[in-house]
Amino acid sequence: MKDVIKIIADAIRETKFENNAFIAGGFVRDKIMGKESNDLDIVISLPDGGIELAKHLYEKGLSSRPVIFQRFGTAQIIIKNFKIEFVMARKESYRSKNRKPDVAHGTINEDIYRRDFTINALIMNVMNNEVQDITGKGISDIKSKIIRATSPPNIIFEEDPLRMLRAVRFAVQLNFTIDKETMMGIIRNAEMLKHISRERIRDELIKILLSSAPAEGIIIMIDSGIMQYVIPEIVLLKGVQQNKYHDKDVLGHTLQVLQNTHDEIIIRLSALLHDISKPQTKTIDEKGIHFYRHEVAGAKRARKILNDLKFPKDTIDKVTKLIKNHMRLKSFGDTLETLSDVAVRRLMFQMQDDLELLLSLIHADNISHAEAYNLPSQILNLKLRVASNIKKINGKKLPVTGRDIMLHFEISEGQNVGKILDIANEIWLKHPSWNKLEILNKIELEEEL
Repeated sequence: MKDVIKIIADAIRETKFENNAFIAGGFVRDKIMGKESNDLDIVISLPDGGIELAKHLYEKGLSSRPVIFQRFGTAQIIIKNFKIEFVMARKESYRSKNRKPDVAHGTINEDIYRRDFTINALIMNVMNNEVQDITGKGISDIKSKIIRATSPPNIIFEEDPLRMLRAVRFAVQLNFTIDKETMMGIIRNAEMLKHISRERIRDELIKILLSSAPAEGIIIMIDSGIMQYVIPEIVLLKGVQQNKYHDKDVLGHTLQVLQNTHDEIIIRLSALLHDISKPQTKTIDEKGIHFYRHEVAGAKRARKILNDLKFPKDTIDKVTKLIKNHMRLKSFGDTLETLSDVAVRRLMFQMQDDLELLLSLIHADNISHAEAYNLPSQILNLKLRVASNIKKINGKKLPVTGRDIMLHFEISEGQNVGKILDIANEIWLKHPSWNKLEILNKIELEEEL
């Protein structure tokens, strides 16, 4: 990235851009924190300066052709495989009841104070790398690990309510704390998230969940009132007491499971939503507290939640599949002695490529139970069983197809074919060495078709 900055600096030397080009945002913050950053935004304090500088670099043969956004005075180029955004210093104003701002050229100071947080409001001169802290709080807030709004929080969050989620995201990504005044602004304005597209909310939620402190992110979202406008069902988990297998309420358990997973969005979403229907399925009798079939109800509810947040269909399908199956091993204990090889093969066959994800979710769930019931070795034992059964199956697949069934039993395509195929699969799971004819003959002998 230093090479890219030098290319730009050399290209603007002795031009009108020389003393008017400043690197802004995350790059400067990360530099002060001693981190590498590929996020390069350059502010030009000239009218239409962003677009003009991008064109200047292109005309000198130093960059890709600019992608121009005339309305905002911005342009994107690529230099040495790095994407760079150029913007003119701007000020924004909002007409009544209109969420789209009127954009005009502004001073560097005006540009800085329209940004979200002081840690993102630092600028660095492209020519000499001098850092300027116009708010007077950016550098100290980085050192003190504080997220603070650049202007009165009501103004910052009214301009773009998504900034409330960004505050949470930066807090958990950087291990910072949101300052009191900024947090009060979030609490006052949380309802404004109703005006933000679900896609934008989804993208910030993903970043929070993939941070090193996803559970802390969820806690902040609940305590600030944000969660009520993102996934309100999560709020309902608080205070739902559980049975002897747990030492926390449903929310506390969910947060522990979430924190015990690795940073992959399928597994993190599954952990967050795996017990989402426990409040609705809770029953109490003389034997205690129960949540019968909460995993089935939870999979359905999770599908609605993820659809609402505009997640891709393949993500939704995988998450709901994991949630629906996360209870399958609970009754077999830590050693899995009573789990048959047929059951292991059935699990392998049904989960296919999602087996590893399911095992990760189950393990995170297991070790988040009360200590006496946390089954720490169950998944390790299952992996050994899976490896053993892979050798027995030796990469084979069910040797019977729907066409084989139609030809053998002289039936046409329809529901019966699927039913017989399920029977064939069960036989094959018990006898993985059998061939097609042996399986079909077994069906013919024992089943009423």
